[in-house]
Amino acid sequence: MKTEKEIKTAIKNLEADYKHVLNGSLATIAINAPRALEQIAAESKLTMLYWVIGKEFESKLVGTDR
Repeated sequence: MKTEKEIKTAIKNLEADYKHVLNGSLATIAINAPRALEQIAAESKLTMLYWVIGKEFESKLVGTDR
């Protein structure tokens, strides 16, 4: 990825691939470890890509699993 267009495409692809874990509630390791790890991975990648293009990633996750 070298251009802003390529980075934005990567962001869209990541958001589509991880849609199932990027919406809803924030998972915890004690309650749902696999979901929590996927959320961490997805949000870390998105945070980095948004930073590269000079924007800030805002999480859509709310609350926690119970």
